[in-house]
Order: sequence, then C-alpha cells, then structure tokens
Amino acid sequence: MTDSLLQHLTPDEVELWAQGLLPAARDTHLAQCAECRTIAERERKLIRELSQLTRFAPAFGFVERVMAKVKIPTPSGPHLRPHTDA
Repeated sequence: MTDSLLQHLTPDEVELWAQGLLPAARDTHLAQCAECRTIAERERKLIRELSQLTRFAPAFGFVERVMAKVKIPTPSGPHLRPHTDA
C-alpha cells in the first residue's frame, strides 16, 4: 500500500473533498478510512449550514464613517527625520 493511502487527510484535503476537488489517490483513502470519512462529512455539513445563513452587508457609508474616526499616529523618531550631511 502506498503512503498516500495510509496517511489521514489533512484539513486542507478535507476542504478540497468538500468542494469536490480532492485528487483521486486521496479519495481512495477517504473511501477506506472511516475516521477521515466522519471528519469529511462533518466538514461538508458545516459548509452546507454556513451557506444557508443570511448574507448581510453594512449600511451605505459605514466604512467611511468608521475610517473617519480612525486616528493614525504620526511617525516620530530619529530614524524618520530627513538625513542631513554636515
């Protein structure tokens, strides 16, 4: 048996599987491994549930109102002063 069949799926591979993008060699492991199948099915269920949540967007002008209140400090220190040669 090859190493790819023995190693459990990584979280990235589980995500690929949930998207239908898992390479065939790793899909073979998934078909044979109850532990990985359980994890993958849980991931797929979570993705389905998340996709059904109501989508929302902030009100028009929200970003501009927030950014107008953000104070960005003025850098200071000797390393930022213009260099002058004597």
